[in-house]
Amino acid sequence: MPQISRTALVPFSAEQMYQLVNDVKSYPDFLPGCTGSRVLELGPTQMTAAVDVSKAGISKTFTTRNTLTSNQSILMSLVDGPFKKLIGGWKFIPLSPEACKIEFHLDFEFTNKLIEMAFGRIFKSWP
Repeated sequence: MPQISRTALVPFSAEQMYQLVNDVKSYPDFLPGCTGSRVLELGPTQMTAAVDVSKAGISKTFTTRNTLTSNQSILMSLVDGPFKKLIGGWKFIPLSPEACKIEFHLDFEFTNKLIEMAFGRIFKSWP
């Protein structure tokens, strides 16, 4: 099963980075292959969001339920989409008022090889 793990040290606060990642409607502006995104439900500690991706003439939408811990973490789990499994999340670790460490981890498995061939590289290039 494919896994993505990334860490980065950035010159932005944990709060700034949390707000950037949690701004679902802006995903098409910076995520390769993302053609649309929207919040379906929003509560104080949870969000359900849908993301549209397109590659080689194939378009798919996936929906995740995100558990939000303000300025600290965003944990994602699959609700619907072209995956057998999708689970992961972001952690934002303050290093100073102006810097933080970001950790991103994603485990995913597509429903079939055709979908994996079309979208596998997109997901591996995120973020």
